[in-house]
Amino acid sequence: MQVAADPRKFRALMSRFVTGVTVIGVPDSHRPTGVIAMTASSVTSVSLNPLLLLFCVRNESRLLPLLERAGAFSVNVLDSHQDAISRYYGGQAQLGSQGAWEFPSGAAPALVGANATFLCRTQHLQAFGDHHVVVGEVTDMVSADPPAPALIYASGKYMGVELSHH
Repeated sequence: MQVAADPRKFRALMSRFVTGVTVIGVPDSHRPTGVIAMTASSVTSVSLNPLLLLFCVRNESRLLPLLERAGAFSVNVLDSHQDAISRYYGGQAQLGSQGAWEFPSGAAPALVGANATFLCRTQHLQAFGDHHVVVGEVTDMVSADPPAPALIYASGKYMGVELSHH
């Protein structure tokens, strides 16, 4: 089946891909304990040696210049009860909540109550089309134990998925 290259159709079809929901946090250089953050579903592990992950950010995002300056960020994996936090940092502040942040290792902020947090040092930023790919080296990790149900997103809807307890 041949499909024409149409951005609207591409976006609609990509919405069928179920993803986990994260919030990327970067220290705000204008406020000592401040955080600038965004919701992201385009996150993936890259390497186990060294520990690397990546995420994508729009070129016009206010987060991008902060990432370049700060050199550190966090990837916070949300639990099923944190959809309001996802909405807040996903551009729907009126429907959401900021959550609380702490700085456990100094450089990068961690979202309190996240299912998992990966604290990272920025390794590489590369522009591709209307986004940048950001690669980070994981320097520390924080987790909720046992894990809470995970927040997932597909077709414009949030859902929770139970995680097994090993």
